[in-house]
Amino acid sequence: MTDAQPPLISIALCTFNGERFLREQLDSLLAQDWPHIEIVAVDDASTDGTPQILASYAGRNARIRYTRNAHNRGYQKNFEAAISLCSGRWIAPCDQDDIWLPRKLSELARELATGAALLAYCDSELMDENGRSLNRRVSDLRNRFSTDDPAPYLLNNNASGHAMLFCRSLLGLASPFPPSTFHDWWLAYVAASAGSVRYVDECLVRHRQHATAVTNLGGAQPTVRAKARGFRRRDAVEIRERIELFSRVPGKGQAFAQALLALWRARETQFISPRLAVFAWRHRQRLFAIQKSSEPKRMRQAAQLFWGLRTKQMLQPHRYAKSD
Repeated sequence: MTDAQPPLISIALCTFNGERFLREQLDSLLAQDWPHIEIVAVDDASTDGTPQILASYAGRNARIRYTRNAHNRGYQKNFEAAISLCSGRWIAPCDQDDIWLPRKLSELARELATGAALLAYCDSELMDENGRSLNRRVSDLRNRFSTDDPAPYLLNNNASGHAMLFCRSLLGLASPFPPSTFHDWWLAYVAASAGSVRYVDECLVRHRQHATAVTNLGGAQPTVRAKARGFRRRDAVEIRERIELFSRVPGKGQAFAQALLALWRARETQFISPRLAVFAWRHRQRLFAIQKSSEPKRMRQAAQLFWGLRTKQMLQPHRYAKSD
């Protein structure tokens, strides 16, 4: 970069009752080797010592701007509030309980500086609540790659918010953020639709897994959902609603998303859905690209879509029952 001062990077830090891990995260943000940053911290009406920690750090470091919501707004709205206060050319969402490696921002900024991508993300090492490595990476759980194809994001997401940096210009395409889907998933889809997403194959974040984390990538899945009546049908409906949302995004993936949406809608009232199964079979490399799946498994996933939800409801009434 030839500028006398490199572009400003805004770190959008959202907090809520995070006193236990917050100091470690703040210290790692202040240790970034990118020389021009601002930390925009928005606290969502915490009832523990989080506000005092933020006020103390902000009082000692001019790079930190801290505000506190008068009442709890929830994670999504708090994130939107933090983003709206960012003034940097590039923006990095930030969890309150991770640890960033010093090169995180500079490595991601290198990918965005060429102007070829709207969003860049890196790999993350998983650690437990005490900071001990779990000897797993997020890339062990999901395939991660650079792409200019939005199709893989229709069914899955691999660009986690804690690991991403995106161009401010992406906000003009992605705002307002839809309340029905995760902000990082939405940003990744829009970025791939309008430009491209770049992946840095390095662990530049230590991502903490614990009971109160907003996202838990490595822990056990809850069993209550698996016992809930109609949970499989709700999953199918949620996927359809997400495809509906993504199909409204203009760009190179819109026609593909609209074609998938029409077939997915039809499946909800069909006994068999051969056209959806054939579509998924033909495009299985794109639709199932993020999942850690072998080629035979991708073929099975596509073939399983042959059965419509009416057949599923007959054979597995508890899993596919309609909601009351």
